[in-house]
Amino acid sequence: MPYSIVTGWYADSDARNYKVLGDDFVRSAECFDIWYHCVRSFTAPSNILIVDSASPVRPKMPDDPRISWVNLKRNYGHAVQGYSALCGWSRALLLGLSYGFNNGDLYTVLVEQGTLFYGKDIIERQIAAHPDADIIAPNGSGTPQPLQTGILIFRSAIIPKFIENYTRIAAADDALSPEKKVALAGNGMRIAFSNLPFGRRRPIDVSADHFFLRHCNIAELHAFAARLGFGKELLPPLQHQVA
Repeated sequence: MPYSIVTGWYADSDARNYKVLGDDFVRSAECFDIWYHCVRSFTAPSNILIVDSASPVRPKMPDDPRISWVNLKRNYGHAVQGYSALCGWSRALLLGLSYGFNNGDLYTVLVEQGTLFYGKDIIERQIAAHPDADIIAPNGSGTPQPLQTGILIFRSAIIPKFIENYTRIAAADDALSPEKKVALAGNGMRIAFSNLPFGRRRPIDVSADHFFLRHCNIAELHAFAARLGFGKELLPPLQHQVA
């Protein structure tokens, strides 16, 4: 089942002027190594596209011919910052979807920067569970949003219409969240709200067979690394945890 994985990228060492969730490690170059380990271990994409919003910090790239790196000319910021009507996340999504569509893959999958996940064939299992869906999104239960964007699966045939719908939404990203924009842009399409745990929902259980995580704190990162069998030497120490 051919699919592309796309993601956005931004990392720096500056203090943020907006509320962030989870430890800053999940937005670091070091976390990219764990993100890529998850991609390599549990998915089988034909191509991987990384859309860089003019980041001052970049991870070390694996030797993987499937990876392409694209640089935007400026940082369009987080949705809440209001730098632009379309934030860096929205631009990475739209560019990534165009990439997957033009690659001719049957599906295009957004796996957000900092999304960590576990479970062999996690993408294929979601598609098999919702074979008629145009868009598969983890449900927003337990979050303030109608859906979660950590892992979004698009049937590539609907991408041109989805992009048209998304870019026609008049509200800027700081006025209407990207999660709500995805739901609006998918209006009239077959959207499946999957029960894939956990994303932003808490509590989490890292013994689950298939799951994804967003906004991890240090204790959660250590628990996930232990389940993954990934070296904890990359992680900040547990005493680094900030309440």
